[in-house]
Amino acid sequence: MFSTEELSRAIRLDYPKNKLVEWSPAHYLMCDLNEFDVNLARYHDDYLSILRQYANAGIAYTGICDGKVYAMFGVYEFWKGNAEAWLIPSKNLRQKTIPFHRTALRFFEIAAERMRIKRLQFTIHSQNVQALKWAERCYFDFEGTMRRYGPDGSDYEIYSRLF
Repeated sequence: MFSTEELSRAIRLDYPKNKLVEWSPAHYLMCDLNEFDVNLARYHDDYLSILRQYANAGIAYTGICDGKVYAMFGVYEFWKGNAEAWLIPSKNLRQKTIPFHRTALRFFEIAAERMRIKRLQFTIHSQNVQALKWAERCYFDFEGTMRRYGPDGSDYEIYSRLF
């Protein structure tokens, strides 16, 4: 698809202080997860295997600043032109809110162009208020509630963005 160096340049990261690397299961173990994601992972016997599936089905990166993992994210296409984006933030991401948001907006544009995506979607736990607000700030539109969708029987919201 594209190299991490090429993507880092395109989204204007201040390398080497801020960089993207290919996602690795080790990054999940290194990440200082927020409480919401720690609790969600408890509903899966092997959450890392799910993340590996996402990474193997598409593209997956880790955002690192000063040697710390700030976010893991990716996109996988489930059929031609339609894809799902995923994100696991560290609890320290709040320290990088503005640069992260700008980077994410650029990433969505680049990924949509390179992968020829016409529809990109998120599924977000209905109680993850911060993620719901962020999806809207990234120009994703609310489409509906998927009732009892989550592994814990919780509702999820689906958001999409058309390109």
